[in-house]
Amino acid sequence: MSTQQEHDAVYMQVAMANAGLSKAVRAKVGAALVTPHGVILSGYNGTPKGLDNCCEYKVDYAGESRLVTRAEVIHAELNAVLKAAKEGVSCYQGTMYVTLAPCVSCSAMLINAGISRLVYANSYRDSQGLELLAEAGVVVEKFN
Repeated sequence: MSTQQEHDAVYMQVAMANAGLSKAVRAKVGAALVTPHGVILSGYNGTPKGLDNCCEYKVDYAGESRLVTRAEVIHAELNAVLKAAKEGVSCYQGTMYVTLAPCVSCSAMLINAGISRLVYANSYRDSQGLELLAEAGVVVEKFN
């Protein structure tokens, strides 16, 4: 195993541990943002600070009850980038590790934050986020 693969395994474990902190029912997602200087900032999907952190609500649809994600839920990737901003840490040329491939909105945010590499564990139902990252020159890798 190469040094990069060893680092990827450790940082993905950080992302997975953070996913365990999420109160979401449908998908617990974790992230670890690693700067070129080795600073690690983590995040998980949840509601803004001070709210009840209930990520979904039930909707009855055609006689069936479904869970729908609340609009105010902050995705794991954004939570990690917001921590970086709060702490004055640059994301430029950083690597984002996520347990679930990002949505289009998070991908656009990661591009503008200067992320140069994304490593994801599981595919999202929509691949547009990964396609956008690749189009912008971000290195995208599936974690094995």
